[in-house]
Amino acid sequence: MNEVTIVCCYNNEAMYNDFVNTLKTQTCGYDLIGIDNRGNKKFTSCAAAYNSVIDDVKTKYVIYSHQDILFQDSDTLAEFVSYLGRIKRDDILGIAGVKFDIPGTITNIMHKSNQTGKIIPAGRHRLEGDMMICDTVDECFFGGYTEHFKTKPFNEHICNGLAHPRVELVAPQGEVVAAHDHILSGAYYGLAVLRL
Repeated sequence: MNEVTIVCCYNNEAMYNDFVNTLKTQTCGYDLIGIDNRGNKKFTSCAAAYNSVIDDVKTKYVIYSHQDILFQDSDTLAEFVSYLGRIKRDDILGIAGVKFDIPGTITNIMHKSNQTGKIIPAGRHRLEGDMMICDTVDECFFGGYTEHFKTKPFNEHICNGLAHPRVELVAPQGEVVAAHDHILSGAYYGLAVLRL
């Protein structure tokens, strides 16, 4: 049995298929729940979509992902899952975060610039070290213990369009595919932890 389920609510099938194809390159086993929100727009927020499938998650951990995530290295997911094993039950682990006393996003991921189309660091600050306690995590790729999300569902009034408060996204450097906004690499220098 796999340890992690990845949940992705998508509204662009081609982008979702690219996400799934890079996910297939991962060495770590996973379950995948894709929520198709294209034509009928059944869900008005990711919070509502995520809450609708949480009872279908049977793994120890759950990760929520945007459709525009690409995995650069084959061990990226395995590395993220290993970090999940190091957090507390009610912590939320993300690839980017914000501390209220440090202006700007803290992360090591890369993204495609809207202005130039080039792959650049996405965030004002790079995370040095292992993991950092943050005040918020970015909703592009985050997760935790499934039991946490089953007992504390997303608040659909507070999160009425995005899964968590929006901050700019980022990832580690290396060879990247520039077709999407967010590129994840296995070379994490650290991850953001929201301690609840």
